[in-house]
Amino acid sequence: MSSDIAVVDVTSRLITSIVGYKRAQSVFAIKAIKECRHQGYADGKWYDEQDTVDAVKRSIKAAMKESGSRSRRLFISVPGEFATTVLKDVSVSFDRKRRVVDDDIDYLMKKGGSFYEAGYTVINTSAVCFSVEGSDRLYGDIRGLEARQISARISYILAENSYIQLFDAIATELGFRDIRYISTEWAECVNLLENEQREGTYALVDIGYLSSAVCVGKGEGLLDLKSFSMGGGHIAGDICEQLDIPFDMAESAKRLVDLNLDYADDEAIVADAKTEVLGLDVQRIVYERLVMFADTINSILSPDKYPTYMNIYLTGEGISSMRGAKKMLVDIMDRPNPVEILTPRLPGFVKPEDSTRASVLLMAETLSKTSIVSFFKRLFSGGKNK
Repeated sequence: MSSDIAVVDVTSRLITSIVGYKRAQSVFAIKAIKECRHQGYADGKWYDEQDTVDAVKRSIKAAMKESGSRSRRLFISVPGEFATTVLKDVSVSFDRKRRVVDDDIDYLMKKGGSFYEAGYTVINTSAVCFSVEGSDRLYGDIRGLEARQISARISYILAENSYIQLFDAIATELGFRDIRYISTEWAECVNLLENEQREGTYALVDIGYLSSAVCVGKGEGLLDLKSFSMGGGHIAGDICEQLDIPFDMAESAKRLVDLNLDYADDEAIVADAKTEVLGLDVQRIVYERLVMFADTINSILSPDKYPTYMNIYLTGEGISSMRGAKKMLVDIMDRPNPVEILTPRLPGFVKPEDSTRASVLLMAETLSKTSIVSFFKRLFSGGKNK
């Protein structure tokens, strides 16, 4: 079907290919979803590039075969480790005062889109805020206002050329002719948060398996995007190393531990014929790693740069599903506002670990029929695929 949307979601643990189409409103018919595990990445480098390439090919081929889709357009997510954001203040003056129309916003967005950063390409563009006539008053939407001059703070998201070249080569080999890229964290911010949650400055923290990202946003744009190579897999690694147990057992202990409980000194949460893993030991190890997470997040969200009272949202597969992990992390971070766990609201994608794939799928559906302006029309007219 020509209306099929084909998406590849890239995380530090999984390559997930999804083929589906929008049936009505926020209802998607998923024709195929195929996951392939890969070695992942750290510090913007693949642990085993060929392993990742093979996983991407297997995932896409399986999804396209099962769905029977002939779509030649493919949307590919770009995780924070391979992306950055640049803010620009852009203005446009008209020959007379007149009503602002869609084409004016489109031109304004594109005007600042020239970059000379070596090794990067612009993949997504969005507005933090608008103003008219040089006024200090800020708007989320200026369509319909009368002005002689319009301005905006524009967020341009750039992806590493090496990332684009790698996935372009894979997609082209598999027969795709229209290949587009979506910032994972930008998609999460726009699709997991309501309009009112994005009116002020906020932070979204996506803790993944081997890599995590912290982004600061406002309006429809990102003010900052940082990543760090640490995730839930490192917690399992700590348990494995410190308790000298198999990694699979360590993963089970991480999954089963409840950080809210007061375990007895000899209370085991995982055991086999030879080994018992005590709840108290696991709690201690998790706490030590969460201190490292908190220190890193707090350093990115430094009060010298951002207000301490801004809302912080947590998602991702790393710790969001661990019982008591959010509370422990928040206590260590010592922030005045509560931290809220975000989950998608797309049927079939309702867990924190589904956040990237659901958000990228929703954004792909939006961008599949856009223009920058039509994208903003959707946002200004009520938000996220309602």
